Amino acid sequence: MDPDTPPDSAPRSRSYTWPAPPADTARAPHAGMDALQRVLDGERHLSPGALTLGLRLDSVAERAIVMTAEPAEWALNNGGTVHGGIVSGWVDSALGYATATVVEPGVGYNTLDLTVRYIRALRLECTPATIAAEVEHVGRSTCVVQVKVTDTDGRICASASGVMMLFRP
Repeated sequence: MDPDTPPDSAPRSRSYTWPAPPADTARAPHAGMDALQRVLDGERHLSPGALTLGLRLDSVAERAIVMTAEPAEWALNNGGTVHGGIVSGWVDSALGYATATVVEPGVGYNTLDLTVRYIRALRLECTPATIAAEVEHVGRSTCVVQVKVTDTDGRICASASGVMMLFRP
């Protein structure tokens, strides 16, 4: 870019909506295979954060989930690729949804540790991205999850590992 040329100042906007949370969260568990199946069946929704990041839950199995992320211009860094913080947000959401496959309703969880390794830039033309998460270990107080983010060419763009703290009743 020519230093004497001002940057494009044309404003952009992004608008989206999300469903209201259930009125009685105690009666709407966010853990367990049944809760995730209800998301797949369209009876429940993902978290507002996951929806904001453009995530969709595609498949659920015990110890594993697959999500799809569809970024747009809003998700780009100045280099024209998907911002690493957006990718990290996808990974963090995938950790939680994978953890939900191995805990029973009533068990809470929260991210304790997250390490993301960025392997290659993710370009919009190679999206939607696929986020696959698999539970490696589940114990009394923690759950360890491995995640891979791949582009439409099947190339790994990021790999991650995370630990979820479990809050059992």
